[in-house]
Amino acid sequence: MALAGLFYTVIPLYQKAAVDEQLARREAELKGVEAALAEVQAETYRLRRDNYMRVATRAAANECSDVFRGIMPLPQGLRESEQEYRQKLDVDVVECVNRYVVQASVVQELNSADLTTWRAWATPIAVELEKQRQTVRETIAALPEKAGIDPSVLEPDGDLVRRADEFLSKYYASQSPEKLQEHLQRLFDQRVEKTQRSIAAAYRQRVSVRLLDELEPTHWRDERVRREAATRSAKAASATGP
Repeated sequence: MALAGLFYTVIPLYQKAAVDEQLARREAELKGVEAALAEVQAETYRLRRDNYMRVATRAAANECSDVFRGIMPLPQGLRESEQEYRQKLDVDVVECVNRYVVQASVVQELNSADLTTWRAWATPIAVELEKQRQTVRETIAALPEKAGIDPSVLEPDGDLVRRADEFLSKYYASQSPEKLQEHLQRLFDQRVEKTQRSIAAAYRQRVSVRLLDELEPTHWRDERVRREAATRSAKAASATGP
């Protein structure tokens, strides 16, 4: 009877305990594997997000500022004057930035939480820059009249240009008052156009730099910098050895 009791009670209990212990170990190992896999997946996502933000930020900085309009060759078939084309500021910054946010959703490079974060971060910046665009357009449009009252608002010419203009002014003055007036009007128009182009170019540069520096949420960029620093430190430690 004692042997039967041992066989039917004690041994099964011992076997069950051994199995339970083995299952517990397996579950712990599985949780470790799942945690490692989750970390790998999270890091993969962060790398994909970082890459997308680098590309999107640079592209948005170029497109939404229209920064190349003032320096690229004129498009073929242009129906407006070069001056009108160069000083035009017709890129709505809010609409432009929002296209990149929407694109991130379309290509599914950002999860829903990060997409919401980016939209909330980018929108105030875009709204502020759009207000600047409207102000600069008004400034450019009002410049001819304002400069007619106060020429000091125009960009000054360099010494060489100023001397050449003075020489030409004396020449046209010797021809007739009408010739001189025509010459002075041309100089005024040229200075107005030059100043308008400079105002437009300065605005584009400000928008480009602002978007390049700030369109990506700061805490994403800081997080990436810390990860990259940690990776470099680990590589350096590995290279030096024990």
